[in-house]
Amino acid sequence: MVRGRKLAAVVDEVVPGLIKPGELQKVLQNLLKERVPIRDLETILETLGDYAPRTKDLDVLGEYVRNALARTICKQYVDERDRLWCITLDPALEDLINGHVERSERGTNLTMPPQTQQVIAKQISDKCAELTQTGRTAVVLCSPPVRGVVRRIIESALPQVAVLGYNEVAPEIAVEAVAMVGING
Repeated sequence: MVRGRKLAAVVDEVVPGLIKPGELQKVLQNLLKERVPIRDLETILETLGDYAPRTKDLDVLGEYVRNALARTICKQYVDERDRLWCITLDPALEDLINGHVERSERGTNLTMPPQTQQVIAKQISDKCAELTQTGRTAVVLCSPPVRGVVRRIIESALPQVAVLGYNEVAPEIAVEAVAMVGING
């Protein structure tokens, strides 16, 4: 019962003073949309309580929560030997993507032309297909500032592929980067 009381205290501290119920619901929905377990409500609420005073951007708040749940997220995609098989993005491609991101209090906007998004999604899709043919789960690994945008870019083509930020890889996990997607493929 102590755990339940502690969670209730965290809820009272955070909702609705720091984050409105509808905003909390949106953050939780976004996490679930990417198959992030939300069982650890205490960590989620504590993280939102820490960062909600700094930003009202629900995408950014969701990224902070993902960082706090890194070990849980990462463990879903490792093999039996705690290896994460992934596709990475060339830093120049990440810079290109980041150059088309506009962040404001109202959220994160992507200004990249649809054709460019389609080319990137196709390149990532091709590399993921190569990896899954080896019987492994494909994961896209990129820098935290572009993680959410990359997820958005590949969402319709690759709904089952997880996109993780480097900060979501637990220290005990061995990263096996098997391919890199660049500006020119």
